[in-house]
Amino acid sequence: MKKTLALTALALIMGLTSALIVTPANADIDSASWLGSLYTWGTDIYYGKSVYGYEENSTATLLVEVENHLAQQMNISTLIVGFDWKTNYTTGYTPVETLKPGETRFFTATVKVPLTSTVSNLYLHGYTVYVKHVNGTGALVSTMTRAFTSDALRLFAVYSKDQLEARKLSETIEGIGVPIFGFNHTSANLYWAQADNETDFADRMYRQGDFVQAKAHYAAALNYLNLAYNAERTGTGGVQDAQLSLLNAQAESFRAQAAYFNGLSNMWVLIGVAAVLFALGYIIRGLGSLRKPSVASA
Repeated sequence: MKKTLALTALALIMGLTSALIVTPANADIDSASWLGSLYTWGTDIYYGKSVYGYEENSTATLLVEVENHLAQQMNISTLIVGFDWKTNYTTGYTPVETLKPGETRFFTATVKVPLTSTVSNLYLHGYTVYVKHVNGTGALVSTMTRAFTSDALRLFAVYSKDQLEARKLSETIEGIGVPIFGFNHTSANLYWAQADNETDFADRMYRQGDFVQAKAHYAAALNYLNLAYNAERTGTGGVQDAQLSLLNAQAESFRAQAAYFNGLSNMWVLIGVAAVLFALGYIIRGLGSLRKPSVASA
């Protein structure tokens, strides 16, 4: 049993060692990035991940970073991008591009993006980059590869025209925010709510792959947003009217307070007059009693 475990451990170590030895041979291609991608950052809600996206029938450009890790000169003769739709796009270099030991250089490859009638836009596509190194006589020395499989974080998407337009409308809507103080006009709030509903429906259509309907509802949402801002800017219930209503309410409050205090002052005047009259009556009564003749004693 111990012998079996020892052999297993040895096999694992050898496997790891061989992996470490093989990896540098494939490390010549340091990176590969698509330039001018129409939808690179963020998650495409249909595919559920970030993609490199190009419209059908357009031209895509791949930037490939190659490093010469060898102790001798490297001669780059060919750059190939092979897609899962069974097409290779080849760029040849005559004469060869030479890299000194430790030197890094960037190469470009162009890809004519096929029509969605030929290559589906309903799923993502994998690709592999090949760079060929030849010797002084042109004989192949090695082929460097960098593969992007279905498990990669960033794959290639072929967008249909409707799909791409839907994405652009969606991005425009995402960039529009509510005014810092919100909407005051009733119509503006209603238009904004309608825009939210249209956007939600468009998102559902896009997730289902119905890009025509998605585009139509995104366009409707954008129209409602425009109506909301126009209503807020030009309507009678905008910010200025709200402030005027507040001033009117405050004025009514001040008038009510004034009337209240005016009523109190009138009341105190009446009380004061009554008090004076009462005092005068009391004094007159006292004086009258003083004026009465005294009754003679018997």
